[in-house]
Amino acid sequence: MRILLMPFLTIILIFISVKAQNADNVKHAICRKIDEKIIIDGHFDEPAWQQTDWIDDFEDIRGGGFPKYETRVKILWDNDFLYLAVKFDEPHICANISENEQQIYLDNAFELFIDPDGDACNYYEFEINAIGATWDLQMDKPYSKGGNFNSSWNINGLKKAVFLNGTLNNPADIDSFWTVELAIPFSAFDEYSDSKHSHPNKGDKWKLNLLRVQWNFDIIDEKYIKKTDENGKLLVSDFWVWSPQKRINMHIPERWGIIEF
Repeated sequence: MRILLMPFLTIILIFISVKAQNADNVKHAICRKIDEKIIIDGHFDEPAWQQTDWIDDFEDIRGGGFPKYETRVKILWDNDFLYLAVKFDEPHICANISENEQQIYLDNAFELFIDPDGDACNYYEFEINAIGATWDLQMDKPYSKGGNFNSSWNINGLKKAVFLNGTLNNPADIDSFWTVELAIPFSAFDEYSDSKHSHPNKGDKWKLNLLRVQWNFDIIDEKYIKKTDENGKLLVSDFWVWSPQKRINMHIPERWGIIEF
Protein backbone atom coordinates (compact mmCIF):
# COMPACT_ATOMS: atom_id res chain seq x y z
CA MET A 1 0.00 0.00 0.00
CA ARG A 2 2.84 2.41 0.85
CA ILE A 3 4.43 1.74 -2.54
CA LEU A 4 1.11 2.39 -4.33
CA LEU A 5 0.59 5.68 -2.50
CA MET A 6 4.01 7.13 -3.38
CA PRO A 7 3.15 8.28 -6.95
CA PHE A 8 -0.03 9.99 -5.70
CA LEU A 9 1.82 11.75 -2.88
CA THR A 10 4.44 12.94 -5.37
CA ILE A 11 1.75 14.40 -7.64
CA ILE A 12 0.10 16.18 -4.69
CA LEU A 13 3.42 17.68 -3.55
CA ILE A 14 4.20 18.91 -7.07
CA PHE A 15 0.74 20.49 -7.30
CA ILE A 16 1.16 22.27 -3.96
CA SER A 17 4.62 23.52 -4.99
CA VAL A 18 3.40 24.92 -8.32
CA LYS A 19 0.37 26.55 -6.67
CA ALA A 20 2.61 28.22 -4.08
CA GLN A 21 4.97 29.52 -6.75
CA ASN A 22 2.08 31.10 -8.66
CA ALA A 23 0.18 32.36 -5.60
CA ASP A 24 1.28 35.97 -6.04
CA ASN A 25 0.93 35.95 -9.85
CA VAL A 26 4.63 36.71 -10.31
CA LYS A 27 5.39 37.30 -13.99
CA HIS A 28 8.19 35.65 -15.96
CA ALA A 29 9.87 36.77 -19.18
CA ILE A 30 12.70 35.48 -21.35
CA CYS A 31 15.42 38.04 -22.06
CA ARG A 32 17.04 37.04 -25.36
CA LYS A 33 20.75 37.56 -25.95
CA ILE A 34 21.79 39.38 -29.13
CA ASP A 35 24.96 40.00 -31.10
CA GLU A 36 23.86 42.94 -33.25
CA LYS A 37 24.27 46.58 -32.33
CA ILE A 38 21.26 48.47 -30.97
CA ILE A 39 21.08 52.19 -31.78
CA ILE A 40 19.36 53.97 -28.88
CA ASP A 41 17.02 56.38 -30.66
CA GLY A 42 13.54 55.48 -29.40
CA HIS A 43 12.41 53.81 -32.65
CA PHE A 44 12.95 50.04 -32.11
CA ASP A 45 13.60 49.41 -35.80
CA GLU A 46 16.56 47.03 -35.52
CA PRO A 47 15.87 43.39 -36.51
CA ALA A 48 16.54 42.29 -32.93
CA TRP A 49 13.61 44.37 -31.67
CA GLN A 50 11.39 43.33 -34.57
CA GLN A 51 12.03 39.65 -33.82
CA THR A 52 11.35 39.99 -30.08
CA ASP A 53 7.92 39.65 -28.50
CA TRP A 54 6.40 42.12 -26.09
CA ILE A 55 6.27 40.87 -22.51
CA ASP A 56 2.90 40.60 -20.72
CA ASP A 57 0.64 43.65 -20.66
CA PHE A 58 0.73 45.93 -17.63
CA GLU A 59 -1.97 45.63 -14.96
CA ASP A 60 -3.20 47.72 -12.06
CA ILE A 61 -0.59 47.56 -9.30
CA ARG A 62 -3.07 45.77 -7.03
CA GLY A 63 -3.90 43.22 -9.72
CA GLY A 64 -7.22 42.30 -11.24
CA GLY A 65 -7.65 45.14 -13.70
CA PHE A 66 -6.16 46.42 -16.95
CA PRO A 67 -5.35 50.12 -17.52
CA LYS A 68 -7.13 52.43 -19.93
CA TYR A 69 -3.89 53.02 -21.87
CA GLU A 70 -1.62 50.24 -23.05
CA THR A 71 2.04 49.95 -22.02
CA ARG A 72 4.27 47.50 -23.91
CA VAL A 73 7.85 46.44 -23.15
CA LYS A 74 10.54 44.39 -24.89
CA ILE A 75 13.83 43.32 -23.29
CA LEU A 76 17.16 42.13 -24.71
CA TRP A 77 20.75 41.76 -23.51
CA ASP A 78 24.32 41.35 -24.67
CA ASN A 79 27.58 41.05 -22.78
CA ASP A 80 27.54 44.70 -21.73
CA PHE A 81 23.96 46.01 -21.59
CA LEU A 82 20.39 45.28 -20.60
CA TYR A 83 18.12 46.81 -23.27
CA LEU A 84 14.52 47.96 -22.83
CA ALA A 85 12.07 49.20 -25.43
CA VAL A 86 8.95 50.76 -23.91
CA LYS A 87 5.87 52.12 -25.70
CA PHE A 88 3.18 54.12 -23.90
CA ASP A 89 -0.16 54.74 -25.60
CA GLU A 90 -1.00 58.29 -24.52
CA PRO A 91 -3.50 60.86 -25.90
CA HIS A 92 -1.99 63.65 -23.79
CA ILE A 93 1.81 63.56 -23.51
CA CYS A 94 2.90 65.84 -20.70
CA ALA A 95 5.86 66.37 -18.36
CA ASN A 96 7.33 69.30 -16.46
CA ILE A 97 10.48 68.07 -14.72
CA SER A 98 13.47 68.76 -16.94
CA GLU A 99 16.39 68.24 -14.54
CA ASN A 100 17.86 64.88 -13.53
CA GLU A 101 17.92 63.55 -9.96
CA GLN A 102 14.50 64.98 -9.17
CA GLN A 103 11.29 63.20 -8.11
CA ILE A 104 10.39 62.16 -11.63
CA TYR A 105 7.31 60.25 -10.43
CA LEU A 106 5.59 63.62 -9.89
CA ASP A 107 5.18 63.57 -13.69
CA ASN A 108 3.77 60.75 -15.77
CA ALA A 109 6.77 58.44 -15.71
CA PHE A 110 8.26 55.00 -16.31
CA GLU A 111 10.12 53.24 -13.52
CA LEU A 112 12.38 50.18 -13.48
CA PHE A 113 13.17 48.17 -10.34
CA ILE A 114 15.87 45.52 -10.46
CA ASP A 115 17.48 43.14 -7.95
CA PRO A 116 20.23 41.10 -9.65
CA ASP A 117 20.84 38.58 -6.87
CA GLY A 118 17.21 38.40 -5.73
CA ASP A 119 17.89 38.89 -2.01
CA ALA A 120 15.57 41.93 -1.68
CA CYS A 121 18.54 44.05 -0.54
CA ASN A 122 20.80 46.43 -2.45
CA TYR A 123 18.38 46.79 -5.33
CA TYR A 124 18.04 49.59 -7.87
CA GLU A 125 15.40 52.01 -9.11
CA PHE A 126 15.35 54.12 -12.28
CA GLU A 127 12.77 56.71 -13.40
CA ILE A 128 12.30 58.64 -16.64
CA ASN A 129 9.64 61.00 -18.03
CA ALA A 130 8.63 62.17 -21.51
CA ILE A 131 11.22 64.96 -21.44
CA GLY A 132 13.96 62.40 -20.80
CA ALA A 133 14.77 63.58 -17.28
CA THR A 134 15.93 60.70 -15.08
CA TRP A 135 16.43 59.71 -11.46
CA ASP A 136 18.49 56.68 -10.51
CA LEU A 137 18.85 55.45 -6.96
CA GLN A 138 19.92 52.44 -4.92
CA MET A 139 18.02 50.97 -1.96
CA ASP A 140 19.75 49.08 0.85
CA LYS A 141 16.45 47.35 1.71
CA PRO A 142 12.70 48.05 1.41
CA TYR A 143 11.25 51.03 3.29
CA SER A 144 9.05 48.67 5.35
CA LYS A 145 12.24 47.16 6.78
CA GLY A 146 13.85 50.50 7.59
CA GLY A 147 15.45 50.97 4.20
CA ASN A 148 16.91 54.20 2.84
CA PHE A 149 17.51 55.36 -0.70
CA ASN A 150 20.91 56.39 -2.00
CA SER A 151 20.56 58.99 -4.74
CA SER A 152 24.33 59.30 -5.19
CA TRP A 153 24.34 56.02 -7.12
CA ASN A 154 24.29 56.65 -10.87
CA ILE A 155 23.97 54.49 -13.96
CA ASN A 156 27.27 55.54 -15.46
CA GLY A 157 27.30 54.80 -19.17
CA LEU A 158 23.50 54.81 -19.49
CA LYS A 159 22.19 55.26 -23.03
CA LYS A 160 18.66 56.64 -23.30
CA ALA A 161 16.28 58.06 -25.89
CA VAL A 162 12.71 59.33 -25.80
CA PHE A 163 10.50 59.68 -28.89
CA LEU A 164 7.16 61.52 -28.90
CA ASN A 165 4.47 60.70 -31.46
CA GLY A 166 2.60 63.85 -30.56
CA THR A 167 3.36 67.17 -28.93
CA LEU A 168 4.54 67.77 -25.40
CA ASN A 169 2.28 69.74 -23.02
CA ASN A 170 -0.28 70.74 -25.63
CA PRO A 171 -3.86 70.01 -24.48
CA ALA A 172 -5.26 71.36 -27.75
CA ASP A 173 -4.40 68.20 -29.71
CA ILE A 174 -4.63 64.43 -29.29
CA ASP A 175 -1.34 62.56 -29.19
CA SER A 176 -0.69 58.92 -30.04
CA PHE A 177 2.19 57.50 -28.00
CA TRP A 178 5.67 58.07 -26.60
CA THR A 179 8.56 55.67 -26.28
CA VAL A 180 11.61 55.12 -24.12
CA GLU A 181 14.63 53.11 -25.26
CA LEU A 182 17.35 52.24 -22.75
CA ALA A 183 20.74 50.53 -22.70
CA ILE A 184 21.71 49.95 -19.07
CA PRO A 185 25.32 48.82 -18.56
CA PHE A 186 25.70 45.86 -16.22
CA SER A 187 28.80 47.56 -14.82
CA ALA A 188 26.45 50.04 -13.08
CA PHE A 189 25.51 47.26 -10.65
CA ASP A 190 29.10 46.43 -9.67
CA GLU A 191 29.22 48.92 -6.79
CA TYR A 192 26.68 47.05 -4.65
CA SER A 193 26.87 43.55 -6.15
CA ASP A 194 29.77 41.24 -6.89
CA SER A 195 30.50 40.59 -10.56
CA LYS A 196 28.97 37.11 -10.31
CA HIS A 197 25.57 38.71 -9.78
CA SER A 198 25.93 42.03 -11.62
CA HIS A 199 26.92 40.49 -14.98
CA PRO A 200 24.47 37.76 -16.01
CA ASN A 201 25.21 34.46 -17.69
CA LYS A 202 22.86 32.43 -19.82
CA GLY A 203 20.24 30.83 -17.60
CA ASP A 204 20.52 33.38 -14.78
CA LYS A 205 17.31 34.81 -13.34
CA TRP A 206 16.96 38.35 -11.98
CA LYS A 207 14.12 39.93 -10.03
CA LEU A 208 12.64 42.89 -11.91
CA ASN A 209 9.51 44.98 -12.07
CA LEU A 210 8.28 47.82 -14.26
CA LEU A 211 5.92 50.65 -13.35
CA ARG A 212 4.01 53.31 -15.21
CA VAL A 213 2.94 56.30 -13.11
CA GLN A 214 -0.11 57.93 -14.69
CA TRP A 215 -1.64 61.07 -13.22
CA ASN A 216 -5.21 62.15 -13.93
CA PHE A 217 -5.56 65.69 -15.25
CA ASP A 218 -8.14 68.35 -15.92
CA ILE A 219 -7.50 70.81 -18.74
CA ILE A 220 -7.82 74.34 -17.35
CA ASP A 221 -6.77 77.48 -19.22
CA GLU A 222 -5.02 75.31 -21.83
CA LYS A 223 -2.88 73.63 -19.18
CA TYR A 224 -2.79 70.15 -17.64
CA ILE A 225 -3.80 70.43 -13.98
CA LYS A 226 -3.69 67.35 -11.72
CA LYS A 227 -7.12 66.33 -10.44
CA THR A 228 -8.10 66.99 -6.83
CA ASP A 229 -10.97 65.84 -4.63
CA GLU A 230 -13.80 68.03 -3.32
CA ASN A 231 -11.50 69.26 -0.55
CA GLY A 232 -8.76 70.29 -2.95
CA LYS A 233 -6.51 67.37 -2.02
CA LEU A 234 -4.43 65.96 -4.85
CA LEU A 235 -5.75 62.61 -6.08
CA VAL A 236 -3.32 59.71 -6.07
CA SER A 237 -2.00 58.76 -9.50
CA ASP A 238 -2.72 55.46 -11.21
CA PHE A 239 0.01 52.83 -10.92
CA TRP A 240 0.27 50.25 -13.70
CA VAL A 241 2.83 47.47 -13.43
CA TRP A 242 4.18 44.41 -15.18
CA SER A 243 3.99 42.08 -12.14
CA PRO A 244 1.18 43.06 -9.71
CA GLN A 245 2.24 44.00 -6.18
CA LYS A 246 -1.18 43.34 -4.56
CA ARG A 247 -0.97 46.76 -2.92
CA ILE A 248 0.18 50.29 -3.83
CA ASN A 249 3.81 49.71 -2.96
CA MET A 250 6.58 48.92 -5.43
CA HIS A 251 9.08 48.14 -2.67
CA ILE A 252 8.03 44.52 -2.20
CA PRO A 253 10.77 42.74 -4.20
CA GLU A 254 9.27 39.34 -3.40
CA ARG A 255 6.39 40.21 -5.73
CA TRP A 256 8.48 41.46 -8.62
CA GLY A 257 8.65 39.46 -11.81
CA ILE A 258 11.54 37.35 -13.05
CA ILE A 259 13.56 37.79 -16.22
CA GLU A 260 15.57 34.80 -17.43
CA PHE A 261 18.66 35.49 -19.51
